[in-house]
Amino acid sequence: MAAAMKSEDRLVAGRYRLSKQLGAGGMGVVWQAYDERLHRTVAVKQLLVPASLSAPEVEEVNRRAMREGRIAAKLQHPSSITVFDVVEDGGAPYLVLEYVPSTNLSVVLREQKTLPLDEVANIGAQVAAALAAAHEVGVVHRDVKPGNLLLGHDDTVKITDFGISRLVEDVTGTTTTNIAGTPAYLSPEVAQGKAATFASDVFSLGATLYTAIEGVSPFGANDNTMATLHRAASGQIDPPRRSGPMTDLLLGMLATDPAARPTMAEVRRVLAERDWASAEVPTQVAAPLRTEKFGAAAEAPAPSTPRTPPPATAALPVVPVVPVEPPPARRTDPEHGAGSEPEDADRKRKAALLVGATALVVVLAVAIVLVTLNRDSEDEPVAAPNTTVSTVTGPPATSAAPPAGNEPPAVPPAPNSTPETTTPPTTTTTPPPTTTPPPPPAGAEDTPEARVAAITGYYAGLPGGTDQNWGRLTAGYQQKTAGGLSGYKRFWSGFRAVSVGNVVASGPNQVDATITYTRTTGATSTERTRFTMVAEDGIWKIGGSSVIGNA
Repeated sequence: MAAAMKSEDRLVAGRYRLSKQLGAGGMGVVWQAYDERLHRTVAVKQLLVPASLSAPEVEEVNRRAMREGRIAAKLQHPSSITVFDVVEDGGAPYLVLEYVPSTNLSVVLREQKTLPLDEVANIGAQVAAALAAAHEVGVVHRDVKPGNLLLGHDDTVKITDFGISRLVEDVTGTTTTNIAGTPAYLSPEVAQGKAATFASDVFSLGATLYTAIEGVSPFGANDNTMATLHRAASGQIDPPRRSGPMTDLLLGMLATDPAARPTMAEVRRVLAERDWASAEVPTQVAAPLRTEKFGAAAEAPAPSTPRTPPPATAALPVVPVVPVEPPPARRTDPEHGAGSEPEDADRKRKAALLVGATALVVVLAVAIVLVTLNRDSEDEPVAAPNTTVSTVTGPPATSAAPPAGNEPPAVPPAPNSTPETTTPPTTTTTPPPTTTPPPPPAGAEDTPEARVAAITGYYAGLPGGTDQNWGRLTAGYQQKTAGGLSGYKRFWSGFRAVSVGNVVASGPNQVDATITYTRTTGATSTERTRFTMVAEDGIWKIGGSSVIGNA
């Protein structure tokens, strides 16, 4: 990343005197500053650019940052942080923003885990009002998440960071930044690498409200950001249990099909007009899988004249924060949701991503990126929990393995697609290594070399040999991580090449390898992955996987 400002009392653009740093994230550093011309306190955000970018790319990112800043400056809404100015200093772009003492929702959720339904509705109504106003003038936020929602001290809420988070990926076409918690709030289409739309903002807001109510992302409590990306790409969510009367609205906002989601104006209307304080919320709600209230059949979007909170309270524009997804114990979902199989071409990518857990992770990271996906401390897992998900376009030589529960095993040709396990259980996607692994069945050589060869052989047959490699995964991995054979095939259809290197036995029944994925678009990503090997049907199969680092 380009070096950020380190000293206080610095004058930016000959006008803004920096006083103290307020926050920092993957996309920039935020300072409290004083406007010496207009004599007022403001927030100044320095945008950071990855050091890996070429000079032309850096120039393009800066140019687009200035453009995005000017667009954001045109948005005037009580529930949106106002952009006062866009300046350049020392060759770097800076945004001058409205300063308001506040706390972002990500921090609040880390401390409180969940919020009452009426508070969530108040937050959602104000944010939806600001986003509806933005949508009316053709602006898509693209990174709605807890870390970008600022809560003032008088129940007012403001959203910040319009369009800034994805500047790098827009220029490079790949994911080269960190994603802090964003994966947990990505819509299926964005997780697949498609362009964000108004409907994508609706999904992300729905995921944010869901998290505030349930204490966990719609994609489950998972520290593995790659697995979260897989689930996001497939649109596989866990039905809300504590949302009570807000369940239908949430399910509509979280619909896999963008056309089935309500408009942002409609979301605002529903949240603002109901008396949520008196709503009865059951301990657990069996949420229906879908409602037909929203989307194409929904009534015309309500005018964007939402009731807005007193303009006095604004949240301090903070750079993406730590992921805020307090995973409550009650949530235990599979690490990846590659099982869902979309019917249309758009979903093909989703399923593909999910199925090829390893590739999926890389793909998502690359396509999204970041998850920008690097966004603040929210998630990041901002998409992922407090962990920063960094999506990097790795050199074609290395390879990254999908997140836990997303990697196909690399062993001899696969027998049947649902092999019967005789040793380790196949229900866990990433079973922890055992100190005394059970002996392999006849035919499976119990040596580190045999397990290494299984991984090498597995990737040697991809991305084309999905039918042959399917049998190299345990039944549990096939269903919980790969999402079934059809999902597995869809996932790998999104890649044109995959390579494996530096394959070593790292422990009892464990193998580490560097996987490099090349998408059909030409984008590449590389990660270091750990596989849990299970001896079944006379061969070594992949029973679990987790990303342990970026190559």
